Amino acid sequence: MKYKPLPIIIAVLTTVMLVNTLSAQQKRTNWLQEKNEYTGRWRVGVGANIVEPTAVDVQFYRLSKICTSQFAINKKIAIGIWAGMEGLLLGSLIERQNNETWEKGSIRYGIDTKFYLPILLNPYIGFGIEGGKRKLDGESSFSPDFVARIGLEQKIAGIKLSTRSALNITFFIDGKLNKCLNADFVYIMPSLGLRFHWI
Repeated sequence: MKYKPLPIIIAVLTTVMLVNTLSAQQKRTNWLQEKNEYTGRWRVGVGANIVEPTAVDVQFYRLSKICTSQFAINKKIAIGIWAGMEGLLLGSLIERQNNETWEKGSIRYGIDTKFYLPILLNPYIGFGIEGGKRKLDGESSFSPDFVARIGLEQKIAGIKLSTRSALNITFFIDGKLNKCLNADFVYIMPSLGLRFHWI
């Protein structure tokens, strides 16, 4: 009986293809798992607000996607806390928006949550609260505010520290609404500054 190698060749090829398919599926599963872990991890950014208020802030954020070639910052959500002085540079704009006698330079602190949209220029909207003493009509008292923001945050520089880490610097600018909850005091001001991220 003449030996026919065709069935053996087909069996070997089928086995090789099956092993490659399973291996590729395993690699894809591992990649997706790594991606979810990478984007799901909370990270830290430190910022300096020029206005408003003139402050320092710390932001805890999660990424929306990976861009390892440029180590780009594409945020999905961020929780920020800040402390600074109100109206230090643009106090006259706050005075024009209110009838009360207001004294600039009070220490303010707050917390907010920002939601980033996955489109060009990385825009965001945010909501939070701000507190601290404020002097209105000659009386100093605790003054809680509702805060709303709408703005943009863009990468302006990136320094690769290693093959898996980098320092990114972003510039942010937004419009910030402060509405006092226990007095007739409200203003809309620009807020801008720099933020430093280690990813």
